[in-house]
Amino acid sequence: MGEGTLTIYSASAGSGKTHKLAGIYLERLFRSRLNYRRILAVTLTHKATAEMKSRILDELNRLAEGLGSLYLDDLIRATGKSESIIRSEARDILFSILHDYSRFSV
Repeated sequence: MGEGTLTIYSASAGSGKTHKLAGIYLERLFRSRLNYRRILAVTLTHKATAEMKSRILDELNRLAEGLGSLYLDDLIRATGKSESIIRSEARDILFSILHDYSRFSV
């Protein structure tokens, strides 16, 4: 996804959109920890927005704390980074987002 690129995903209810979108968002964060400032993820309801933000933050926390994550294998594969680097970077990314929360746009 290049600068100025718009990507649209459309799928029916219950198809795993939130899981997939959170995974894509996390992958972008691990490419550059400040990418949350350049990504706008749009959902159709307040509930979906809250769920996606919560999932992203929860997964970053799980990774940072050394807990299991449904996204870890995909992040290793997509970024080429080791588990220990991903877990270390997760702490930095989470810290950045929480201290600049107004720019975390979902």
